[in-house]
Amino acid sequence: MTERNYTLKNWMGVGLIIVGAVMLLFAPASSLMGSIVINAGAVIIFLVFVQRRWRREPDIQDERTKKIGAHGLSWSWMFTLMLMAILYLLIAGQVIDPDPGLLLVGLMLFTGVSGRLFQVYFYRKGDIGY
Repeated sequence: MTERNYTLKNWMGVGLIIVGAVMLLFAPASSLMGSIVINAGAVIIFLVFVQRRWRREPDIQDERTKKIGAHGLSWSWMFTLMLMAILYLLIAGQVIDPDPGLLLVGLMLFTGVSGRLFQVYFYRKGDIGY
């Protein structure tokens, strides 16, 4: 991304913050909308900062890297399915009674974190054989 794009996005975020502040000052009835616009501007500015700060060269993708990445993600899905089966048995047997929202968030986090951990493990292990 060019420097001009970063500057444009920054000014867009500043503009949203100003519009939100004006909405809060002159139309107190729409305070929720003003707050949403201010938060959107702040998020845009933060994301531009993160993009500029940690801009790096793209990772090189070769056959080995793709193979290890796919293998790690497939292991993650398999472990997630096994965890879901175990949770089903525990819930059906009335051993646990979890909150459905927390259960879904936990499964999503487990899938993502285990996928990344399996990928790191396979990268350190070296090439995987089929």
